[in-house]
Amino acid sequence: MSHLTISRRVFIGSIAYLVTAPTLAFVPFAKVSDSALPVTTDGQFFTASELTILADIAEFMIPKTVTPGATDAHVIAVLDAMMLTWASTKTQTQFRQLIKQIQLLSSDTLGASYAKQPLEQRSKFIAELDKQAFQHPDTQISMHYRKFKDIVFHIYYTSKEANPDYQLIPGTYKGCVSADELSNKGQTL
Repeated sequence: MSHLTISRRVFIGSIAYLVTAPTLAFVPFAKVSDSALPVTTDGQFFTASELTILADIAEFMIPKTVTPGATDAHVIAVLDAMMLTWASTKTQTQFRQLIKQIQLLSSDTLGASYAKQPLEQRSKFIAELDKQAFQHPDTQISMHYRKFKDIVFHIYYTSKEANPDYQLIPGTYKGCVSADELSNKGQTL
C-alpha cells in the first residue's frame, strides 16, 4: 500500500468544514478512574463511543506536553467533519473497521473494552499496535491504523494550535492564467 497523500485540492475543498468542526463534549476531568475520557455527544459522523476511542488514541499519538496535544488541536472533531466532506465511503468504512478491530483486539488480549482499560494498559496497547502496524504493514488493521495516524498528524500539523504560522495557500491565487501571462511569469504573476 502506498503512503497516504491528501492532495491540496482535496484539503482545500474540506477546509470550509474544518473551520466549523464542533468541539467534542467530554465528561469533566474530575474522574475516579483513569479510563479513557468519554466523549458525551455524537459527532457529525462518528458516535460518541467511537469518538472516545479515536480521541484517546490521537492523544497517545500526540500528547500534550509544552506544546498542545491532539485534543487541544481538536484533531478528532476535524476528522469527524472530514468524514462527511472529504472521506470516500472506503475511508469511512476503514475508520469504522479500525475502531471495531481495536475493540475486538482489546477484548481478546486485555479482557475488556478499550475505553475501560486503565491508562497504562491503553498506552501499552497503542504502543504495541503502532509497532506492529509498521512491522507488518500488509494486515488490514495495520493499513487502517497507519491511514488514521497519517491523517491525525496532518490535521494536527496544519492546525492553528500546533502551527499558528501555517498558511494553507501562501500569496495570492491566480486562476485562469493565459499562455502569454505564464510565459512572462516574472512580469504578470
